[in-house]
Amino acid sequence: MILHHYPLSPFAEKCRLMLGYSGIKWQSVLTSPMPPRPVVDALAGGYRRIPVAQIGADIFCDSRLIAEEIAELAGKPELSTKEITDTQIRFIDYAEKQVFFAAIGSLPPNRMMKVLLTHLSPLQAMRFVWDRLGIARETASQGDKPSARQFRRYLKTLDQQLQYPFFFGNTVQHADFALYHALWFVVEVGQQPLPPQLQRLCSWYQRMHQFSHGQTSNISGKDALAMASASQPRVIPASHAVDPLVGKSVSLAPTDYARDEVKGVLVGSSRHRWIVKRNSDKYGTLHVHFPKQGYQLKELD
Repeated sequence: MILHHYPLSPFAEKCRLMLGYSGIKWQSVLTSPMPPRPVVDALAGGYRRIPVAQIGADIFCDSRLIAEEIAELAGKPELSTKEITDTQIRFIDYAEKQVFFAAIGSLPPNRMMKVLLTHLSPLQAMRFVWDRLGIARETASQGDKPSARQFRRYLKTLDQQLQYPFFFGNTVQHADFALYHALWFVVEVGQQPLPPQLQRLCSWYQRMHQFSHGQTSNISGKDALAMASASQPRVIPASHAVDPLVGKSVSLAPTDYARDEVKGVLVGSSRHRWIVKRNSDKYGTLHVHFPKQGYQLKELD
């Protein structure tokens, strides 16, 4: 698996930690924190979010779908969200929305800037901060404004909820990774340690942190594009071709933020994902995979 990411991306950290836990070898392609991203754009057709995963000519968007691929490759079903309880689904949504955006909103921009400037130019760092704060405000438009006080309340509640080594028992689940990256962003990017009095949460964080990023090697964007060009997308099961929109031109976009559309021909639809075919003069046929949850598909005229 190839992961297109940048070091300070929270959702990429979720996937990097899953890859470390899984034990599989993976390849890293670094991309820009902000668009344009020529390599990712060529593969995923303008999809704005990071990370993006790649296996040959198959491109995977959204961390939850990337988790499905890691789970399958590694034989680690605990990373999947396919067969989890409604309680776990609600926890994941809560962690990746309310807690995550409260975490971003809790950080003073000047503190974030100090860390960002070690990775980015001053202009890039400013764009990054304002872009992320804008996303946080956008997602909070129908709820409470993210704040440090709100984030502290979430942390206290989470600490009280922890009754086992992990949130849903003695073994790690997707839900743990879904929460980890929000706290990682505060600790690593915001340089703001977790409150030490929240002992259970702090111990859980260290337990997660120890999974690390595993066995990774760096390759160039040019190498990733060459691999896509030399590959064919994997065969789509016949059961995924029964949707009446299969064969039609469609667009796909997230429903919450960063709603840039990806256009192509729908070639597969299962219970959990859509697959869109894109044809590139340079890189041949590419299949871009999206989860159904959190994304909207539209037929194009």
